[in-house]
Amino acid sequence: PGPDCSINEWHAAAGYHYDKTTIIGFSQTHMSGTGLTDWGDFLLMPVVGNVPLVPGKENAPGSGYRSRFSHDDETALPGYYQVRLQDYNINVELTASDRVAMHRYTFPPGAERTVLMDFDHVIQNSTKHSYLRVHDEYTVTGYRITDSFWANSRFLYFAMKFSEPIASHVVRDRKRNLDYPNLPERASSDMIATFQFGAGDPLLVKIAISPVSMRNAMENLETEIPHWDFAQVRNSAKARWAQELGKVEADGDAKTLEIFYSALYRTMIHPDVHQDVNGEYRGIDKEVHRADGFTNYTVFSLWDTFRALHPLHTILHPKRTGDYIESMLTHQSQSAYGMLPSWTHQHNENFCMIGYHAVPVVVDAWTKGLVDAPSERVLNALLATTTAPGAPKMKDYNYPQWYGQQHYMQRGYFPDNLVPAGTSITLEHAYDDWAVALLAGKLGNQSVADTYQRRGQNYRNVWDPNTGFFRGKLEDGTFVEPFHARAYHREDHHDREFTEGNAWQYLFFAPHDVYGLIDLMGGKEKFAERLDTLFTLPPNTHPSQVQDVSGFIGDYAHGNEPCHHVAYLFNYAGQPWKTQERIHQIAREFYKAEPAGYIGNEDCGQMSAWYVMSAMGFYPVNPCGGIYVIGSPLLPKMTLHLENGKAFQIQANGLSEKNVYIQSARLNGEPLENVWIAHSALTN
Repeated sequence: PGPDCSINEWHAAAGYHYDKTTIIGFSQTHMSGTGLTDWGDFLLMPVVGNVPLVPGKENAPGSGYRSRFSHDDETALPGYYQVRLQDYNINVELTASDRVAMHRYTFPPGAERTVLMDFDHVIQNSTKHSYLRVHDEYTVTGYRITDSFWANSRFLYFAMKFSEPIASHVVRDRKRNLDYPNLPERASSDMIATFQFGAGDPLLVKIAISPVSMRNAMENLETEIPHWDFAQVRNSAKARWAQELGKVEADGDAKTLEIFYSALYRTMIHPDVHQDVNGEYRGIDKEVHRADGFTNYTVFSLWDTFRALHPLHTILHPKRTGDYIESMLTHQSQSAYGMLPSWTHQHNENFCMIGYHAVPVVVDAWTKGLVDAPSERVLNALLATTTAPGAPKMKDYNYPQWYGQQHYMQRGYFPDNLVPAGTSITLEHAYDDWAVALLAGKLGNQSVADTYQRRGQNYRNVWDPNTGFFRGKLEDGTFVEPFHARAYHREDHHDREFTEGNAWQYLFFAPHDVYGLIDLMGGKEKFAERLDTLFTLPPNTHPSQVQDVSGFIGDYAHGNEPCHHVAYLFNYAGQPWKTQERIHQIAREFYKAEPAGYIGNEDCGQMSAWYVMSAMGFYPVNPCGGIYVIGSPLLPKMTLHLENGKAFQIQANGLSEKNVYIQSARLNGEPLENVWIAHSALTN
């Protein structure tokens, strides 16, 4: 649960933004730093007196039930949030278990206590239908169905209990502008309920959610928080977060530690548990299933998180990673298209972004021994995903995803005149195809391995040796003209050759074949020169700019994912000192302990995962296969406490703000000759 200050603004994807001065209320579900967003379910708002039963406008206090607040009277900690609502002088406190939120509202002495529940409140979305039932003077259940181009027909159910009996309640159907006092149940597409309690002590509310049913929501509530001890729930949440954050024990200066542990915290917001305490969940087919022997997870923002978040989780959360993979494989078996997830949240696949990046995530976990499923089942899921004929375009949105796959199969690239962003899709599909070859080869299926090794070289099909860039190619095999290496979309129309990037930012994307890419560019020296140029280009003045692309050093853009591995590529050119220098520059300029301390989107933990892994001193340039390329640690000492009971210590002797260059390295006391370390060495 958390505060919602805005529901329609791009920069407030989770409902909250530090610059805001009013709070609409406190909803139970939020996403972390996404470019597009959803959720904000079952908003509760404590109020005093008669207030308009609409949110009102931010710049017009009193026009609705929202309230002003101050950061001077606000606290945010892992597992706990507190704020004072200035318009009502109500102190609000929130904590939670896995499936149940607990609210505590302390009203002014003698004030009549009222709690609003707005069923139409949703973040960048709309409510199709909602239902409310008051069972008794303590208990309320209900559900709602929301709709958007990102999640069609999303079902969510709740069960709610108050610590004191409801004196009276009113349901207003805002669509019909009618009030229904003390009505036991009501359904509408736009309704708000008010619950009155009279004057008294702090009021507590428990609200559980379920993707399956109101009955399951009640079972979640009664199982996870059967009592009314707010401090116990808060302390339990605090202890669980301390255990998770304690998997990394770091030393260093206070400022860097604050940045590091804040980032580590954000790497654990998603993916989310998506099942009830009885194991039931709603699958991608919208049917109810029961998880057998695993915990079902959701929120796989894979275009972002395949790069560093999932590799990080294989180190710190291997058991959980196994559940992620089983969740993905189960998703594939339930999918109408027979595909692994692309971008899923709850029981919806939104087909946002490009590539089929569940593939390298699954293969990476398999190579690290974290997958319990039979190997043939895993390979078949990969083959089904990478040969799928295609899914429809997202409704009302122009991200190409699976449509156009037949062109790739026939030509070895996505023609830009047929598939927008075809150049970047070609590059990313080639990488994912290589991951299939890796698994097939280890399983001894040489035919599949050979086929996908060839497909892994498809990135070469969009290479233009004359300009030295990957470029858009037309159906007839010619390159798109005109060409501008720093353009984000073509000048003649909105279709673009690259997704959230330009030719410079995608120039270095062949993480499975960096040495092949070096050869394309004419050798290590020229490769290093191109890297130097990327980081030193003057500001981009081309008119085609993209909001998602930010955080520039030259044309290197750290505020979006395609560049995240690039600073580590100097190692491949024999110039590791440049990697070390750039890593510290990026960390210094784009990660700060302040409200706007990050550049770009958090993207479900990927932006934080870059920092966490870089702080450790290594990064997965190729996120699949278990090789981490060495950078330069950001903290002088760090110990990873692994789930297998072992510990891996990282020590950077003499590290300072200026002394960032590695002179020598040892692994377990032996000289480390390579500029990389294997996952197996780290975990064993």
